[in-house]
Amino acid sequence: MNGKKSLWFSLILLLAGGMAFSGAAGQTSDENSCPCKNQPTSLKATVLFLNDLHGNLLPIKVKDESGQSVEVGGIARIGTLVKNIRAENDKKGAKTFVLIAGDILQGTPMSTVFMGKADIEALNAIGISAMTIGNHEFDFGLDNFLELKKSAAFPIISSNVTWKSSGKQVADPYVTFPLCPKISLNVIGATTRELLTTTKPSNVEKINVLDSTQTVKKYYDQLKDKGPVILLSHSRFQTDSEIARNVPGLVAIIGGHDQILFNPYREAGKVPVFQAFEKGKYLGRIDLEIEEPSGQARIVNWTYLPVSADIPLDPEISTIVEKYNAQLDSKFKEVIGENKNFLYGERDKIRYEETNLADWVADIMREFTGAEIAMINSGSLRSSIDQGPITVESVFKMMPYSNEILVAQLSGEQILKALTRSVQGTRDDEDGGFLAVSGIRFKIKDKAAQEVIVGGKALDPKKIYSVAITDFMASGGDGYEMLKEKPFTSTGLPLRELIVDTIRTKKVIDAKTDGRITRL
Repeated sequence: MNGKKSLWFSLILLLAGGMAFSGAAGQTSDENSCPCKNQPTSLKATVLFLNDLHGNLLPIKVKDESGQSVEVGGIARIGTLVKNIRAENDKKGAKTFVLIAGDILQGTPMSTVFMGKADIEALNAIGISAMTIGNHEFDFGLDNFLELKKSAAFPIISSNVTWKSSGKQVADPYVTFPLCPKISLNVIGATTRELLTTTKPSNVEKINVLDSTQTVKKYYDQLKDKGPVILLSHSRFQTDSEIARNVPGLVAIIGGHDQILFNPYREAGKVPVFQAFEKGKYLGRIDLEIEEPSGQARIVNWTYLPVSADIPLDPEISTIVEKYNAQLDSKFKEVIGENKNFLYGERDKIRYEETNLADWVADIMREFTGAEIAMINSGSLRSSIDQGPITVESVFKMMPYSNEILVAQLSGEQILKALTRSVQGTRDDEDGGFLAVSGIRFKIKDKAAQEVIVGGKALDPKKIYSVAITDFMASGGDGYEMLKEKPFTSTGLPLRELIVDTIRTKKVIDAKTDGRITRL
């Protein structure tokens, strides 16, 4: 090769290398977006995530380690974190993805009144990349879920939620995000089978929930050659662990439903499993490096970012939230009574043992109906009520569901079956089917209800008792199939409204436990 040709050849190589580098910096989806096709290099991506927001768009108050009340969370602060990280990554040529592991609905007056519309609008403004279906996404009905899905500017996915009539997926099973022509970041969705028992059965009568281990493996096998695969799962850690054992090639599982902070992350086989607690208190972050052209990925950094009060509110998202907050009926701020004792509704206790809140609510049901017994699933009671002034809003937070009170006619044998269902979970299970009761006392040993007393006498298996329950339980919710199609009388009154009226009438609430449930 003579000198002139050599010079031109060198210039061509130089230009080609410059074009490849420029494409990598821009992370575009065209052919030049993969840097250096002829030699190994790496793509960078950040995955931000949260789970179990449960309608908490506004900041909430919690007690810190010293017992002081502090403000945490708030979707506008999460928006600020996302915006800042996305801007930093853009400068470095790294992609940013924001994932939600289900349950954005149910738990606050704002979510209840607007049935998720405010939540979706705020998440659209953040720029969510994908969300998996949680079990509470159907709490306002199937049609409402489909409307929210339609209005979301991001894909809502699940590999195992299907239509009963056709067997087709209710939502896309996965979503792919191109990093360059031959490599994508792939996200598969999965939903807990508890979806069918933790919302009103009529809300989900048209859908089915398949075994997520099988569906995730099916789609992983289709996606594994396209780049790294992440599972976005709204299931318990036990289910995620089973999936990990069957699909060990997953880069990570981003989970939900347990509502626990996995810090440090847990391992299922060789797969790291992450969960960012609940109610927007933390934003999870995983930084990935993906080799090009192999598509192999590794986690180079991970953390949980506390959503604390010192983080500025994103103006756009704050405007959205305040718009909806201003529309809330002023009745939510009305003080309706005084609470002398902290009413304990946190899931670590109320789903395993007797608490004063659970006793109080069950007593209200029994006193109003005149029934001999009252039973309510503890999963209906979603938060504590602080000592001091009680507002309508605090009642809505404690009980976000508009469940109607019914009076069923049940035999002692059927009641014992319900109590047996109630005591199957461990403390770690945080089983929402654990019952709060009134008019009945019993002891728990070896997952069995013993020494059951009603009205001072032993439960008679053959006797028919009047039992106040909710329409949720009467339809078989939370696994109470033994209550379906049993004779009942409808009161026409939602329990939540009865609780508000009770507080207004009594003015002062002084609830305590009395030992009606004892664990041996």
